[in-house]
Amino acid sequence: MSESVVAHHPAPHVFPWFNTVWTHWQQLLVTARFPHAVLLAAPPGSGRRAMASHLAKVRLCKQQADQACGCCHSCQLFDAGNHPDMHWLMPEKPGKQIGIDAVRKVQRQAMETSQLGGARFIVIERVENLGEAAANALLKSLEEPPEGCYFVLLTASLDSLLATIISRCSVWKAPQPDNETAKHWIEQALKRTVPDHAVTLYRGAPLAARDFVESGGLDHHHAVINGFATYVKSRTGLFDTSEVLVAHYPASLDWLSHFLLDVLKWRQGAKHAILHRHHHALVAEVANVMATQHVHTQLRQLHQLQRQLQTHTGLNTELVLSQWLLSIGE
Repeated sequence: MSESVVAHHPAPHVFPWFNTVWTHWQQLLVTARFPHAVLLAAPPGSGRRAMASHLAKVRLCKQQADQACGCCHSCQLFDAGNHPDMHWLMPEKPGKQIGIDAVRKVQRQAMETSQLGGARFIVIERVENLGEAAANALLKSLEEPPEGCYFVLLTASLDSLLATIISRCSVWKAPQPDNETAKHWIEQALKRTVPDHAVTLYRGAPLAARDFVESGGLDHHHAVINGFATYVKSRTGLFDTSEVLVAHYPASLDWLSHFLLDVLKWRQGAKHAILHRHHHALVAEVANVMATQHVHTQLRQLHQLQRQLQTHTGLNTELVLSQWLLSIGE
């Protein structure tokens, strides 16, 4: 198949914002130049997992080079979720590290003979969560890749990865979908209109935005923003405000971070740039009672406690959030 034909036939299972990346990958597959290790940088909720899965299905297909036939034994096993040459590795829980034992397990799988007589495929999600020993162990497999084994590493950011791991991979950064494309895709998926801020809150992650809307997130988001604004204005209702933040944690802290950034923009005269246009009255009210420096301080403290809660998962979330809320009134 010629490259020009590949370029005009994006896979039906590829999200539109990944079409450019997929076209390049197809060309590499067709010309048998696909690298042994791919590193895809894209945020969670962007569809990166589906992208890796689709690539694996195509590469493992017995019939075609640039798209999956859907009919061969390999495709049937893949669709059933039990392909013997397809392996996934990810943290056991969000925020947890990937340990060296888990990496050694996939290294053994990488060395095994293909059960279907073809390639083996290993996808590692949240590769930025690799512990130091695990990262060094993986590096050895990337430096001396087993014949017929392909690695796909998924990360939200290249900044936290070992430079040596990055240098052993073919690096691809997913283009961020513009709001119009993302909004159209979400509305088509849900068969309903969605407000702009539902898309912007999850910029670059349309699947996360879709799930947010579908799960009642708009109401939850409103409860968090309204509760926080009421507390800041009145300095009352600490328990109720803390309760609603905990109920929707960890998303609630991301939402508050965006909201406080909007408060800062409002105070600095950039009202046109705020994300919470649906809540502009609340943004204005909070901006009227919080000085610019105070907003800066609270944003910094909010980001610190987010890192603290992610790092030390045994902390009492409600207590930590209550202490931060109390500091707003000081």
